[in-house]
Amino acid sequence: EQNVDKTWKDCLVGWDDQGIPYTEMSRRLLAMGHVVSPTTIQRLLALPPKLEKEYSPRPETIPPDLYPAVRSHIAKMYEDDDEITLSSLLQSIETEFGLQLSEYPVERIRKEVGYVNLDVRYGHSVRLANRQPRVDWCKARIEENCTFRKHIFTDESMIQLDSNSRKVWVLSTARDRRIKSTFKHPQKVLVWGGISWKGPTNLVVLDGSCRVDAVEYCKILRDGYVEWERENFGGKSLLVQDNAPCHKANITKEFLKREEIEVNYIRHVHTQMRRVIEVDGKPIKD
Repeated sequence: EQNVDKTWKDCLVGWDDQGIPYTEMSRRLLAMGHVVSPTTIQRLLALPPKLEKEYSPRPETIPPDLYPAVRSHIAKMYEDDDEITLSSLLQSIETEFGLQLSEYPVERIRKEVGYVNLDVRYGHSVRLANRQPRVDWCKARIEENCTFRKHIFTDESMIQLDSNSRKVWVLSTARDRRIKSTFKHPQKVLVWGGISWKGPTNLVVLDGSCRVDAVEYCKILRDGYVEWERENFGGKSLLVQDNAPCHKANITKEFLKREEIEVNYIRHVHTQMRRVIEVDGKPIKD
């Protein structure tokens, strides 16, 4: 059997909290390329957490009476600026406490406090004008105990048919294999679809060069939405779409009115709506 690395051990803990059986965990790991039996998974989850020895710096590095203050200062600096450089942090400690530290004690304290280094992921920042309306909308849905049983969330996305990997694994003696032939303008398709309580809608696939204006969007709704909605919801659903220009055009509004389609607009909120509430309406960055 192949040992599970720390990343997948963390996954096992999450799956265990969800009550997923060991056999299902083993199947998921197999799909990810890890051969781990249910018995091994049970043993890994039963292992006690590995505790690291508490860090005690030498007195000549950080005097014992200053250590709590230095530790708190480092934690606060990372809390105020999670992108602060190590050199700036060392300069701050020297200014505040008169200590010239190396990188090692700062790294040990940072690890002891619980800070880890992760790749930055960016998301749309919420504009000030849209912040409060989103919070109000989310709170209203929470008060209504809305389960979105009649909502159909739709969107379109461009898909590239050719691979575009930025990483490649090759032997050190065969570095010429890193050179790959590729098309200057790879073929793309535009896919429109929706999800709902009763399953996915029909998919509409268009050529990547197609410009989706109001007329084309009405054709998409006619081909992929109208008939499907009537078969599954009987005309009693709520179409949820974003504020793209073709969604708000007069031609589209007339089509929706003629087909008696009730619409609710979202403004690129997705999973960020809940997070906006959590941070009390402040800008978010994922």
